[in-house]
Amino acid sequence: MLNRGPDYLRQMANKLLEALLQGATMHAKDGVVSQQTLRQLIEAMKTSPDYDHYYRASYDGLIKVIEEDQRRGARVNAFGRLLVQPLDRLFAQEKLDRRLIGNYFFFVRSLFGDEVDVMADEAAALAEELRSQSSGKLDWNAYYADPRAKRIFFKVVARVIRAFRVFETRRDWLMKVMQHDPTAVGISSTVYVERPFEGAALPFGDREFYLLFDGLIRPIAKLPPEDAKLFEETTGDDPARVAGNFLSELEQYRPVAL
Repeated sequence: MLNRGPDYLRQMANKLLEALLQGATMHAKDGVVSQQTLRQLIEAMKTSPDYDHYYRASYDGLIKVIEEDQRRGARVNAFGRLLVQPLDRLFAQEKLDRRLIGNYFFFVRSLFGDEVDVMADEAAALAEELRSQSSGKLDWNAYYADPRAKRIFFKVVARVIRAFRVFETRRDWLMKVMQHDPTAVGISSTVYVERPFEGAALPFGDREFYLLFDGLIRPIAKLPPEDAKLFEETTGDDPARVAGNFLSELEQYRPVAL
């Protein structure tokens, strides 16, 4: 696995410093290197063709690191945005704290395990395909509307609904997960969402519990026929039935005023 960019740059610099140290050791007299000798060594390293192969190899390595970071970013962005899109309004209106997004990702990962990596790759590949078809600019609305993206999202939602078959037990566990204040949350086995430690439980009570799952599940109960068919083909469940059952349980947590 490639190192992250800053780590790779440090490795490159360290190799040059080691080469300088070796050269200085060779020219040392009685263990001492004069300032003039050191300057000459540095100037030689700046222009010597002996280092050309090193710079070429370093450049190639750095390009690979940049490409890997771009793929990692696209992976997180495409899958993460797909998960969060139904909740955008709640986050924009600050009805839900954006710091909860990392815990939401952790919750999804806890349901799927390494399957998250597969879905993240599928989401990233789809986003890249649509981007290439639009002169390098991705229309996120077109991405969300693509049946392949819908299949990924429906798979996640169906697993969430199934997880709540024992509603109260799963709810108690979820409340602890969502209130946790981590410094890094993984969306896949190698990708993490980092943020500073706040030192307090995140704001997630009955009200936030209702808002989160009402925003996530209620649209499933009202899918247009074509999407309802796609949901059933993807999950094997009738969306109106399974979402309706979930929402009837959720209703007991409806806030007095939203």
